[in-house]
Amino acid sequence: MDANRLAVDFWDNAYADGMYADAGPDPFVDRILAVAAPGTSGVEIGCGNGRNLIPLTEAGLDLVGVDPSRLALEQLAARAPESTLVHGTQEDLPPGRRYDLVIGIQVHQHGTRDAARELLRGSLARVAPGGLLALRTASAETEAVEAHEVLDATKDGGRTFRYLEGFKAGLVVHYYGRLELESLLRDFEPVLPLRAEHTERRDPPAGIWTHWETIVRRPA
Repeated sequence: MDANRLAVDFWDNAYADGMYADAGPDPFVDRILAVAAPGTSGVEIGCGNGRNLIPLTEAGLDLVGVDPSRLALEQLAARAPESTLVHGTQEDLPPGRRYDLVIGIQVHQHGTRDAARELLRGSLARVAPGGLLALRTASAETEAVEAHEVLDATKDGGRTFRYLEGFKAGLVVHYYGRLELESLLRDFEPVLPLRAEHTERRDPPAGIWTHWETIVRRPA
């Protein structure tokens, strides 16, 4: 089974088991709403079943949701029937279409280093002149507490793991280093400067999740 099919099956199974069914929005949502005016049009890459998309649209943003999990989109549509949704990836959006706001919350880390970075570059290309990218993604400062194999570790601080046990067993995840992410975002202006957000794991084994958060603007 190829990596993309494995990942889609993983998320379909996770949503079938109730993932995010009762979860509130990520706190990053409030930071997005602090800088994006009501009525701003945009897209959320990897919207899942609407944990973040629904509160963002309820606050006045005009968003399209994109996700490769059909089951997640079915759950989202049941909760918010008026949502505009695309089944697939950002490659399935209209060719050449750019948005005033592109959102990626814990999605741009999925896959190998090359795949994750290509996904991020593709999202950056979707930002219109003067538009924003709101990014929350995995940091290499995360404590790797579950059994895994290291696929790469580079001079810019990035690391890529394949998980062998636990919730993400079988998945490949790329963890960005600060220098790596700063280089990828170098052509954009910071609105919310790059910051590390540390969160204690709620489930065993104990450890600290670390995510990078930033909001950047494409120069007009």
